[in-house]
Formats: sequence, C-alpha cells, structure tokens
Amino acid sequence: MTRALNLHDLSIANLTVGGGDPVALIEAAGESGFGAAGLVLRSAMNKPLAREVIGRPEVIRAIKAASKATGVRVFDVEAFVLRPGIDAASFVPALETGAELGATHISAIGTEIIGHDSFLSEAERIDLFSRLCEEAARCGLHVGVEFMRYRDIPNLAAALALLEAAGKANAGVILDVLHFHRTGGTPQQLAACPAARIAYVQLCDAGPVAPPLEALPAEARGGRLHLGEGVIALDDILDVLPDGLQMVVETPVASEAALTLREKVASAAEHTRRFAARRAARSSEKRQAC
Repeated sequence: MTRALNLHDLSIANLTVGGGDPVALIEAAGESGFGAAGLVLRSAMNKPLAREVIGRPEVIRAIKAASKATGVRVFDVEAFVLRPGIDAASFVPALETGAELGATHISAIGTEIIGHDSFLSEAERIDLFSRLCEEAARCGLHVGVEFMRYRDIPNLAAALALLEAAGKANAGVILDVLHFHRTGGTPQQLAACPAARIAYVQLCDAGPVAPPLEALPAEARGGRLHLGEGVIALDDILDVLPDGLQMVVETPVASEAALTLREKVASAAEHTRRFAARRAARSSEKRQAC
C-alpha cells in the first residue's frame, strides 16, 4: 500500500531554515500546517549557536508557550557529535533540556573526516554512544544515528553495526534520504532492514550529479531540493518503509537562501503538499490499472 503524506503528521527540520529563532520556527510550522519541528541545542560544527537555548529559562518558557499555542510539538533535538574529547556527561544538559521541551528523539553523528585527523577508535565510539543512549534513556529520549559519507559513520552498514555493538533498546538509524542516496543505498536494502532499527526519516531530494566528497557537507547544509524535484527514488523508498515512522522534511534549498524563516517553512510546506498530491494521484492510477 502506498504511504500517504499528511503535512500535519510531518516535522520540519531546523536545517530547512538554516537556524534562527526556535520560537519563530515553531510559529511558522504551525502557520504552514506542520505538526512538529526540530530544534538545535548543540552545534555540530565546533562553534557557538546563534540562538542558545540550554541554560536560558526565558527561552525555554517561550518555546514551550509557542508549542502549546500552535499545537506544534518539538520532535527532535540535535546534534550530539561522537568525537574525541567528549564525555557523555557533557551531553546531559542538552538531553534534559530536550526532554523539558517535550522532544522524543535526538540525533547522534560521527566526526567529520574533512579537516580532522583525530577520530574515536571503534571501541571508543561504541562506548560513548552506549553512554549517550543510557543518559538519553533516563530522559525518555530515543537516539537516532545519522550516517553521512563525510563523517566516520559513513553509511547504513556502519550505523547498523554501531547499533548492534551498543545493543541499546532506545536507539535506531536516522534515514536521511540524501545521505542514503549519496552512499548508493537502494530501496531493496531498506526493505531488508529490521523495522525496529529505523528511528525516523528525513525527506528531501537531490540533483543528478553527486558532488565530490569535500563538497558534500555544503550540499547537505544548503543545496538540497524540494521533494519530487530531483532524482532520489522517494516513492520507492517510502513504499518499503515500515508504518508509523516519523517523517521529517529537511530541505535547505540554495535558491531560497535569501528568504525569511517563515517563507522557507511555507515553501517547504507547499512543495511537500504538491509531492503528496502527485504521489496520491500516481497511487490511484496504479490501483485503477490493476
């Protein structure tokens, strides 16, 4: 059966708007019809956040008030980087803040290999990830591992291996379809992946030519396409995914870089609706042809 996409069931990723005021993101998500939003509590790029939330009770109160007023829940918070020099205890303030905001999921990623020469050993990565999962469990949070070709958890197989080695019940893979596509992933691979191993799904589209390795981060952070405007086999991927997964729209589009936060969210919503309508029409045509 073809999975239908209902905007109210989807979350809008913080990356879609490139950061900004978390309250404004929640309000824009509500105006555009999204049911949830993702927030950034920790930087993935070794630099301070433009909008700090941790340790700022007035900001936390404002986010909670916006969520209550709009009905837009906080789905996930990010990003927890598994890199040398990090102690699991340093994750706790972000985990506790995420739980206070009502989040249910967090994202964990590896160390970027471009520009770095120090990495965790396999045993160290497993240990740090296990401890992150344990701390997250105390806060009622599920941990998603996101693989990227340009980080030291580079593909689906590596992410699954980490999950298997850690053996934590509150952990799964984040399926970002861009990274899955750029690592040569196929719908058949997903069909063979245990349903319980997928934490949630991030949706976007991509151009036909893969950038070189050193340009992949720029594509991921600002060069994606709206759903249905590229070459990723979105229909096939969606058709093999298990029911009940949270879907996240993550579409930072280069041509929209100058738009306001609200305009970016509205554009993501409109393009997602169009994709959902085309998908539903294709499904109807298939049923009629049978």
